Amino acid sequence: MLRLALAFLLFILVLLLILRAAASLREQDVAPPKETMRFQTPLGGVAARVSGPANGPPIILVHGTAAWSGFWSEIATHLAQRGWRVVAIDLPPFGWSDHDAAGRYDRVSQAKRLSAVAAALGKPPIILGHSFGAGSVTELALRHPEQLRGVVLVDAALGELDPKSETTTAKALEFNPLAQVTAAAAITNPNAVEPFLRSMIYRKDQAHKRIPVLREPMQRSGTTSAYAAWLPNLLTKQDGAWSRESAKLSAIEVPVALIWGARDSVTPLPQGQRIAALTHARALRVLPSVGHIPHIEDPQRFEVALDQSLADLTKGER
Repeated sequence: MLRLALAFLLFILVLLLILRAAASLREQDVAPPKETMRFQTPLGGVAARVSGPANGPPIILVHGTAAWSGFWSEIATHLAQRGWRVVAIDLPPFGWSDHDAAGRYDRVSQAKRLSAVAAALGKPPIILGHSFGAGSVTELALRHPEQLRGVVLVDAALGELDPKSETTTAKALEFNPLAQVTAAAAITNPNAVEPFLRSMIYRKDQAHKRIPVLREPMQRSGTTSAYAAWLPNLLTKQDGAWSRESAKLSAIEVPVALIWGARDSVTPLPQGQRIAALTHARALRVLPSVGHIPHIEDPQRFEVALDQSLADLTKGER
């Protein structure tokens, strides 16, 4: 029995090493899409897709885990047509932004990047954060409220509020070799991308056509290593982030609106209701029959909810 167990463990180890080697072979120097521009920040360059009239009110779109600015294409087009200056960014290490050699992907560092992007726009933007990206957006709103006009949180994954300690999983993933094989097996592995996406949405039929877009920047050289450096931040709870503290959220100064999928199984609706109460949100719009990524599951209904949310945030402005 012991030999069998050891043989099984050896097989798993070899399989993981093969997956990591395959990731290295897939990655190469790939040019970003031609429409990509860059914002320089104290922590490296942040790639973005910018659209809409140059003098339009700015809005920054921030994606969730393993996504990038290309995931917002339909929503960005809609907003640009309505006169917004749309800045859809690639939150490092995802998309075409610089990979940080120091691995600074915690929420406070990400908020510094977002702060630099907001400052470069010339006037305070509204900022929208989806899922994991909503943590960095909320962090910016708490630390630099003067930079923002408002915040839209979409199925926000803010993590445990009032955290006591770091998760055991996060501590394990700080061991880089383990993080490397985990990233290679579960995130940058082309065969894992569609099951990963399907696991997060309710409308499974919307997954397959999104896969080419999701995979595109994963071909970049160094992607698996960069994702491995980021991975502990997905689960860590002890990172000094204000956005994890109930008291801080209750004192937020920036107007907030929320959009949530009624069938979200990743961050269920009660989490959205709690965040809405803590932030004194102007609205919580619940979209039926969609899950964790409403802007790809039902773009048309999401656009309506977003327009209404933006109207809520700007209501009463002079």
